[in-house]
Amino acid sequence: MKESRTTSHWRIGLQLKSAIILTLVVMGVTAAGGWFYYDTARTSLRSSDWRHAARLAKVLGMAGRHDLQRAGRDSLLRDLASDLLRMDNVRYVALVDARGLVVASACGDADEPRWATLVNKPVAVSTTRQLSDDVLVLTRPIVARNVTWYRQRLVGGVRIVFDTRGTTARLVAVQQRIMTVAAVIVLCGIPLGYVLVWGVMLKPIRRLLAVTDRLARGDFSARSEIRRGDEIGRLAVKFDSMTARLAQVHEELLEANEQLERKVAERTEALQVANLRLRSEMTEKEEFLRAVSHDLNAPLRNIAGMATLAMMKWRDKLPEEVIARLQRIQANVDQETSLIAELLELSRIRTRPQKRENVQMGELLRTVAETFDYELKSRGIRLELAEDMPVVHAERSRIRAIFQNLIDNAIKYMHRPEGGWIRVEYRPNGRMHEFAVSDNGPGVKPDEHERIFCVFRRAGNAATADVEGRGVGLATVRSVVSNYDGRAWVESEPGQGATFFVALGIENTQPPEEDPEAQADAADCEFQADYHPVGG
Repeated sequence: MKESRTTSHWRIGLQLKSAIILTLVVMGVTAAGGWFYYDTARTSLRSSDWRHAARLAKVLGMAGRHDLQRAGRDSLLRDLASDLLRMDNVRYVALVDARGLVVASACGDADEPRWATLVNKPVAVSTTRQLSDDVLVLTRPIVARNVTWYRQRLVGGVRIVFDTRGTTARLVAVQQRIMTVAAVIVLCGIPLGYVLVWGVMLKPIRRLLAVTDRLARGDFSARSEIRRGDEIGRLAVKFDSMTARLAQVHEELLEANEQLERKVAERTEALQVANLRLRSEMTEKEEFLRAVSHDLNAPLRNIAGMATLAMMKWRDKLPEEVIARLQRIQANVDQETSLIAELLELSRIRTRPQKRENVQMGELLRTVAETFDYELKSRGIRLELAEDMPVVHAERSRIRAIFQNLIDNAIKYMHRPEGGWIRVEYRPNGRMHEFAVSDNGPGVKPDEHERIFCVFRRAGNAATADVEGRGVGLATVRSVVSNYDGRAWVESEPGQGATFFVALGIENTQPPEEDPEAQADAADCEFQADYHPVGG
């Protein structure tokens, strides 16, 4: 949050960006124009100096040509050079012969030795050298024409040291004027350009921004109403068109929302009615199951009691066939009583939760394994339990029923006379506690993987045809698991054994801050604590 505020504080807006860009453009254009003007003025003034010096050299050469051809005229040449020094911008003048030796010279300052070293050189070629910003040295040969033979002969030359300080001063003045004009242009152009940018670009953009803010607050009647022939005008027209479309869509959404709210209210009312009907049906179902369990159990107990009484009272007088039938009646009564109890418990799993407690799964599985100790040893089956098991906050008896049913099924359907094994493993899988009960039994066909979890449905194959079972155990497993946001499934192939998976939601099996109060009455709690159904 602090970093966001700092970034917002140092953010450069479009207005400041435009001012910066405009300033850079004006300064760049002014600097380029000033440099071009200064360079043009400098070239022009230097060229003027060169032309002026060249004219002086030409005049001096023409005046001294005849004197150089005649010996003993040095005084005239010196007078001619001295006359040339009267000009303000001439510092040194020298007339030299064809060998480059000075015949006559005149100097207007104290640097004559310096200029003498420059001029004691041949003058056969015209040269112009700018020694510095203040000194221009110009050399011109003097040629005499032979009228008879039409030939030219070098008779000497002219050396002139030209003072260009005046030109440098004028260039400095020009530079100062350029800088003054540039400063005036920058100081006057930037505010003027800023005003133009504000009126031409920023003002309509700010208007569009204000309209956008109104749209964000829900005012869909806002329009920019900017009418211009440039890109901003076209943008404003598109923006107003989009705003009108948004207003239309908003009205359609409001109407659709009202219709949806009416439908939701209707569906909610229908769901409430269906919920009340469902609760009523569940209550009726529970009452029906109570009545059925009571009405069926009472005559069944009477039948079992009479059969037991008959065997106890007349066992010596009854034939063996009658006694066998009475024993079968008693066994069938016991089986039906157990089935009724299992169905009653299956119906109560969803509607009557038990008190939850912290269950050590490793300890619970060892207790379950002890109950099957005889069956495991008698059939030569090895039961392996994983060491690392979690602690879950759940209904102890119903969690026990899950593994009791799965291990019991694995034992009952084990077709191997020896070498059978059953493994119970655990691993955390994301947001789930995942348990696996594996065996090397006959396996389950793929098309029966879901079917066997339904009530009264069992796997149909030759290996399971003679195995007793009522088809309630796996239905109980899935019903219990669903109370913990979990699921139960099987992975198996015929003849390859089977692995039954049980996944419990970790969040749903964590202990709350305070244990919830028991919701079942005392009679049901006592019944559920004493009963652990096992079936397949």
